[in-house]
Amino acid sequence: MDQPATPSSLTRWTNTVQVGLFAVLLSLPMVDSFLHLDRTRPRDENRAKAAYPKAPARFRDLQLYLAGLEVYFNDHFGYRNTLVKWDNKLRTRILKDTTSQKVLAGKQNWLFFRGDQMVEHYSGKIQFTPEQLRDWQMLLEKRRDWLARRGIPYAFVIAPDKQTVYPEYLPDWVTKMGRETKIDQFFAYMKEHSTVPVLDLRKPLLEAKKSHPVYLNSDTHWNSFGSFAAYQELIGKLSPLVPALKLKPAPSTDFTLTNPPQPGGDLVRILGASMTENNAYLLNAKPGLAQIIMNVPPPERVTDPAFSSNPSAKGSFLLFHDSFAGFWYPFLAYNFNKCTYLWQYDLDPAWIERDRPDIVVTEMLERFFNIRDPKEMMLKEGLD
Repeated sequence: MDQPATPSSLTRWTNTVQVGLFAVLLSLPMVDSFLHLDRTRPRDENRAKAAYPKAPARFRDLQLYLAGLEVYFNDHFGYRNTLVKWDNKLRTRILKDTTSQKVLAGKQNWLFFRGDQMVEHYSGKIQFTPEQLRDWQMLLEKRRDWLARRGIPYAFVIAPDKQTVYPEYLPDWVTKMGRETKIDQFFAYMKEHSTVPVLDLRKPLLEAKKSHPVYLNSDTHWNSFGSFAAYQELIGKLSPLVPALKLKPAPSTDFTLTNPPQPGGDLVRILGASMTENNAYLLNAKPGLAQIIMNVPPPERVTDPAFSSNPSAKGSFLLFHDSFAGFWYPFLAYNFNKCTYLWQYDLDPAWIERDRPDIVVTEMLERFFNIRDPKEMMLKEGLD
């Protein structure tokens, strides 16, 4: 009877090495989570990474806490930046896929962010239900009323997505379905059912783009020129809310417009590709304007509070925002003695009580507005 074959010492050694390498690879994410060994630059996602959730004070908050943990670990997974970079390079350099899952290549070298079901939202395929519209109304009215009891006016601003202002550069297969988008529904609903000041920036941006581009072609953001047009509209909306401050937007004649070529923006970096940005259109303050003091955290601490001060102006301003409003910092500083910029959407009652600003504004990018749950935001803010 034949004896069963026994593995050779070489085979056993090879198997041991393979198992060891596999174990090391599995442990690397956990090691990086604690030691932060990954030095790869994070991709640009135009949002703040999820913060570690607060421990639940009540049993009924446990589900929300566990959901927060999942979101946190998804955002802070060890070697996440390296893995994402390798995936993008594989797609673009080896598979020659210039349209990744997150980036859509449009006409004339325009790139668009494709995540968060952009195509479905742009086409009108996905819409708000009546209940969701009422939830947004309730959230904004809770904020307005809570602030009003403290003598502070409130306004809500939606920054349009790039494809909303530049649909002509989308691929031909991305089309409208003849239905309203979510922000169409929202602004129409709020106009009919609420008095909360809500600001639609589409019209001023569409008007401004007749003279110069208002969005970056290789990036998700508006450029300095586009953000200035939005800023002017914002100050015009805020002026009657705080008449004592006599707010007037800075005129364009106070700035010099230049368009230096720059390296490609966040969408290019997501692709791991190379491209020059041709639509920078920067506004630089001319000599003689008020001396503005800016205190902005470095890129690695972008979610830390930012501040600006202007000794020649009056009043204080508190802005809850995302990356789009970062372009407003140098402009808003001309209108207020003190500006505080918090990179988050949820109102911070403790900060407001301590800071006592003259006005509070929330800026939210359209694609984040499309997917945010106002009920969850109400629960987190706890404004009663």
